[in-house]
Amino acid sequence: MTQTEVLRPGEPLRLRTKKLRVDVVAGPNAGASVQLCVPEARVGSGPGCDLVLADTTVSRHHLTLKVEPGGVRVVDAGSRNGTTVDGVRVFDAYARNDSTIGLGNTMLRLQVLPDVVELPLSSRDRFGGLLGASIAMRRVFTVLERVAPSDDTVLLEGETGTGKEIAAEAIHEESPRAGGPYVVFDCSAVAANLMDSELFGHVRGAFTGATSDRQGTFERADGGTVFLDEVGELPLDLQPKLLRALERLEVRPVGSNTPRRVDVRIIAATNRNLGEEVARGRFREDLLYRLAVVRVALPPLRERLDDIPMLAAHFAGGLRRGRSDLLDERVVRSLMARAWPGNVRELRNAVARTLSIGAPDPASGGGETAPPSVDHPDLAVPLMEARDELAARFEESYLREALRRAGGSAVKAAELAGVNRKFMQRAMKRYGLRGG
Repeated sequence: MTQTEVLRPGEPLRLRTKKLRVDVVAGPNAGASVQLCVPEARVGSGPGCDLVLADTTVSRHHLTLKVEPGGVRVVDAGSRNGTTVDGVRVFDAYARNDSTIGLGNTMLRLQVLPDVVELPLSSRDRFGGLLGASIAMRRVFTVLERVAPSDDTVLLEGETGTGKEIAAEAIHEESPRAGGPYVVFDCSAVAANLMDSELFGHVRGAFTGATSDRQGTFERADGGTVFLDEVGELPLDLQPKLLRALERLEVRPVGSNTPRRVDVRIIAATNRNLGEEVARGRFREDLLYRLAVVRVALPPLRERLDDIPMLAAHFAGGLRRGRSDLLDERVVRSLMARAWPGNVRELRNAVARTLSIGAPDPASGGGETAPPSVDHPDLAVPLMEARDELAARFEESYLREALRRAGGSAVKAAELAGVNRKFMQRAMKRYGLRGG
């Protein structure tokens, strides 16, 4: 249903996809009909969606419709009220032509039309430090190529380890601001009581210990780019000040009554669903709209497994001084057979481990590389990354067993694991787990 092709020699790649008609058959928008001409569409009550529904029981980003070779894929985006396909609750499932989709008080009917749409697709297999020849990554590169030369604010979304920080730096390097400073501010790594000063600076005497004036992130990045990593972690009481800085391009240091003009471009990143954070009162809606002028979703590695040989060779070459031939075909096949909850970062660690201690014995457990060892840790992998990977592996294994014992029921598995339903839904999506 979707495919890439070169129309004529020398021309860029194009993505061929069929149109999807969505009819609203029940709910506040009943009677409405829309034709979607993109291979992936967001549905919800938020203004950033491709199909916006005036239904208060629908989450801001409720679900995503993906036109794929196997049909229309319906992916719940961690909604409050859930999603059904033909009356069955789903988290990630394929719908039939003419299926009905339930979300909140709204019911949709899907129909794939015979019309074929051709969309431009990047011919590049890398953008800065991002690598990938898959359709998913070429679509990302297409957007990044267009947005990099502008000054538009960009919101990068995606799971941990998908390359959001690399993407942000690549946007800066391909922008007219490349000669200016690139300053990273990690909202998850700064104490709440220091964030105001770190972001906007302070003047001498503003508080105990402020013995001199100090520039904040925005002033240090003047003429360049500010990257706000994990922006979903920003305290609620500081968000209005950030919003003012974005709208007016001026900052007011702590202890000063005089605003200072700054010339910066903003790129933000998050692994949270900020629409749902807004619904829960933990993130300002106006700040989300100001940050999400251009939204770019980086796909998880499990949705672009064809890129693993290229990525593995790249990591091997970097770790062994250009020797990208050190991974044999059997090892690469085993890497492609995994779900990769830690995404590209986890893949890099697995390649480093394989080069350090060799590939696992196939007779000992099949296609996966050995998990991190507690008793004999691999010091080629940084402590924090090894810890996170070990925790992710345990969590995936634990929840997989809970699902097995619960007969595939996510609700029962959540009860067995002692976690809430939302946690279980998100974990199933993150690890590619399937319920019954």
